[in-house]
Amino acid sequence: MENKIAIIREKLTICGQTFVQKDFLTKILDKFAPNYSIEDLCTKWLLTPIKRDKRYINNKSRSFVNPFVVGALYMWDDTYMFGWLSIYNRYGFSEQVAERYTIYNTKYSWKKIIGPCKFIFVRQRESFFYGGIEQKVDKYLYKVMSKERVFIQFIKENKKFDTLPSTINKKQLQTLAKKYVSKNLYTKISALCL
Repeated sequence: MENKIAIIREKLTICGQTFVQKDFLTKILDKFAPNYSIEDLCTKWLLTPIKRDKRYINNKSRSFVNPFVVGALYMWDDTYMFGWLSIYNRYGFSEQVAERYTIYNTKYSWKKIIGPCKFIFVRQRESFFYGGIEQKVDKYLYKVMSKERVFIQFIKENKKFDTLPSTINKKQLQTLAKKYVSKNLYTKISALCL
């Protein structure tokens, strides 16, 4: 039996994919180890489930496990957007490094660890999800707050700014603010855009 697991281990190493789907795993198991299940491979630490019966992290891959891709694969077609500290840091609004990646979504509020990635899921109303952009890593897309949306969130959290950061697009910021924020917040943002 161990010989069959060694074959599966080798196939997962050779395939080189960081993320694998159930169909791929089923084909390998059917051909080389029909007595084993995907759950058995997870128990032997060859795979880490992202979403059971759908997507998995291939622990035999030597590639970097990107937390943004893991979060996107977990959320899949649901409404979500990465934000808070990891995105604040990315855009230079904070020097603090995030230990956990925050995913705003419409379904979950909890902390979750998926493989080497730590997440905080924060449930929000549908109206929260404006000003997001898609970014790409390899062949995977994930959604994050735009710089302008992050700036609005920063102002909402009562962070003080005397001037508008030079990386912010004034026109996009004003368009988002006019459409989505309260009058008081819009006044603050307009004053910074002068």
